[in-house]
Amino acid sequence: MTVVVNLPQESRRQRKKAAVRMRIISAGIQLFSRDGMANVTVEQIAETADIGKGTIYNYFQTKEDIVVAFMADLERRVQGKMERMPPSSGSLESILVEFVRLQFRMKKPYHKFVRVFLGQMFLHTEAFLPYMVEMQKAIDPPMAKLFERLQRRGLLRKDVSVPELVLMFKTIHLGLTAIWAVEGPPFRTTDLILRQEINLLCEGLKGETA
Repeated sequence: MTVVVNLPQESRRQRKKAAVRMRIISAGIQLFSRDGMANVTVEQIAETADIGKGTIYNYFQTKEDIVVAFMADLERRVQGKMERMPPSSGSLESILVEFVRLQFRMKKPYHKFVRVFLGQMFLHTEAFLPYMVEMQKAIDPPMAKLFERLQRRGLLRKDVSVPELVLMFKTIHLGLTAIWAVEGPPFRTTDLILRQEINLLCEGLKGETA
C-alpha cells in the first residue's frame, strides 16, 4: 500500500526556495571559475540556472553575494569533515599546524573565492553578519572538540577555558587566512608564519605533558 504524506505548504515552499538558491550558486560558481567574475553577467547566471534574471535578485543582490553564500556552505562542509577527523597523536604544535593546513588544502581549489569572501566580510560587515553567525555554528564545535581532547591528554593548560581557546585560535586562523588569500600558491610565506604563530601560541598554553 502506498502512503502519501502531505507536507505543509510552508515546507514545500522552503524546499523549493532552497533548491533554486542552490541552482543559482552552482551556476554562478561554475561560470566564475571558468570565465572570472568580471566577465560573467547576471543574465548568464540566470540562463545557466534556467531561471529568470529577476529571480536571482530575490536571493542575491550582487555576484559577490553568490560567492559569500557558496563559501559559507563550503565552510560548513569543511568543518563537518574536521569534526570527523580521527585524533592525532603528535605534538601540540604539529596537531594545531596540521589542523590549519588541512583546512587550507580543502579550500585551495576555491582560493580566489576566499579573497572575495574576505573582502565582503571587511567591506560590508552588516550584510555579512548573518553568514558569520551561521558559520560560527559550524566552526566552533570542531575546535572545541579538538581543545577538549588536547586538555585531556595534558597537552594544553586546563586553567584556560575551551571557549577562550576557541576564540584565540579563531583570531589567529582569520589572520592566517587573510595572508593565505593574499599570497596565493605555493603559500610558502603563509606556511612559515603559520608555524611561527602556532609556536608562540603553544609556548603560552602548553600543558604538563607537552
